[in-house]
Amino acid sequence: MGTAARVLSGSLAAWARIGVMVVTQVGLVPVFLTHWPVEQYGCWLVIVSVGSFVGIFSYAHHTYVGNEILRVPQRDARAISSLLSAALPFSLALGLAEWLLLGALALSGQAARLFDLDGLLPPRLTAEATTALLVHCGTTYLSVCISGLYGRVASAFGRFPRAAWWGVGIALANAVATAGLLHRGAGLLQLSIALGLLTLALHLLYLADLWGIARAHRVRLGLPSWRLGWRNLLASFGLGLTCLLGLVRQQGTRVLVSATLGAAPAVVFTTLRTASNLALQGVATVIDPLFPEFMGFLRDRRQGAIDSTFAFIWLLVVFMLGPLLVLLQALGPALFEAWTQGKLPFDAPVFALFSAAMLVFALARPAESIVVGNNLLRVQFVTAASLAGFTVAGIVWLDGRLGMGGVAAVLLAAETASAVTMLVRARRWMAQQGLVWPQGLFRFALLQAAVCVAAMLAIAWVPPWGPAVCSGVLLGTGALMAAFLSRLPEDQRTWLRQRAQRFLPLASRR
Repeated sequence: MGTAARVLSGSLAAWARIGVMVVTQVGLVPVFLTHWPVEQYGCWLVIVSVGSFVGIFSYAHHTYVGNEILRVPQRDARAISSLLSAALPFSLALGLAEWLLLGALALSGQAARLFDLDGLLPPRLTAEATTALLVHCGTTYLSVCISGLYGRVASAFGRFPRAAWWGVGIALANAVATAGLLHRGAGLLQLSIALGLLTLALHLLYLADLWGIARAHRVRLGLPSWRLGWRNLLASFGLGLTCLLGLVRQQGTRVLVSATLGAAPAVVFTTLRTASNLALQGVATVIDPLFPEFMGFLRDRRQGAIDSTFAFIWLLVVFMLGPLLVLLQALGPALFEAWTQGKLPFDAPVFALFSAAMLVFALARPAESIVVGNNLLRVQFVTAASLAGFTVAGIVWLDGRLGMGGVAAVLLAAETASAVTMLVRARRWMAQQGLVWPQGLFRFALLQAAVCVAAMLAIAWVPPWGPAVCSGVLLGTGALMAAFLSRLPEDQRTWLRQRAQRFLPLASRR
């Protein structure tokens, strides 16, 4: 399977995973509420949410080791085997330590406070929820402590799409099983046990497939290098703290909005942000499948392929997504009213600021991939800590004076600061490696993003301008895209054209 085919398959899998998540979140809600009281369903939501926090350092460890594997020259099987063998015992120990810490909190009664801070729920329900939480986190640990590492090995050898499709199948199986178990009258603990056993069985099959991929590429487990494993584990803690700060920044914003503006504005704020979050996941469907290939180009110092990858990403996430966001801004009031059944007001300026922040993120995403992929942990941690502090301080300082618009402006400022940091640091890293930042391409991508942001703000403040602004953006995008592509040498334009035709099958039929 060639590069473009892998990217296409991985992107399709990512979109399928998003579709499963959306259908699950929308379709299972009435099923839960039909069979369970609201309090019981609320406990289940807490279980799912807490589960993502419990394993965050294990996830960071897998990601760090995975990035180190991608940096191995020429995909040397011995070097990859050494990294895998060194990481595996520490992965097992770290995941077990996370679960035991949760168990200690459960025995002390502190974990029950996650479900019932005010002591209003029946003790039997909180006890069942606490046990279900332990089961959920325990089976998750057993499922991913080994497969998480082997999945990174598979990605290094171009098998990211295969792993991604396994993820789609597992998510779909869990959704179907959840609906069936609820219809059969399963409670919190029964549902957690049944889903845990199903997840374990599916991950064993997944692991067997990953094991076969590793053996096919001569990756074997051997005696672990404790020094290497310990060094990588310690280094991954910085990435774990960075991820934790990111989660706090996302979840903390909702709490602060509710505290400063009230519950009703917080609901509108969260709902408006949902559309931007879906667009954000759309960006991930482009970047994630390309990431292993991009890291290979950086590792091998292939300047032409690097430039073409930058161009490919910016074409999709800036030149194509930007006009779509402008169109969405124009259609936003009608779509939002239909979506919320007219129960929530549409705040056009706030929505425009959210979309602008998303476009800034998309523009800087290739630079962030360089920083993340090369495990530049200090940059990531300092940036995450600074932005989390800035976001909290900004919202608290405003104290609701500028409403949701003020909060959205703070988030845009934070995203812009993050983008500037990633761009500067990625450019510096490339220079240190004897590579050249594609400045000509970046100028036109930046100009396109600026045009789209200005257009969204114009439509937000003067809605009747919508049709004229959208038409102008489409014309401007065509001109900027032509200038953007002209910055590429002919061989790179040919490379890009071939991959675009394979990535977009309809283009190859014209």
